[in-house]
Amino acid sequence: MTNEIDILDRFLQEFSPEVGGRSSEALTPAMESKLRQLSTGELPEGDRMEVSRELLTNQNAINFLLSQLDN
Repeated sequence: MTNEIDILDRFLQEFSPEVGGRSSEALTPAMESKLRQLSTGELPEGDRMEVSRELLTNQNAINFLLSQLDN
């Protein structure tokens, strides 16, 4: 999972201006739960595509994930 987080971090650093201009919709409790699972390496593979899309399109999702990684 650490490798996946490293890949995501490199992607966000490379494309952050584009990602930064995305939506800032509120996260659902279900998405927050999935982002918590992603941050701990416990997100099932079947949910990773949905979470990836959310991270690409929603600045709040990125901020939430980063806050979970800081804990």
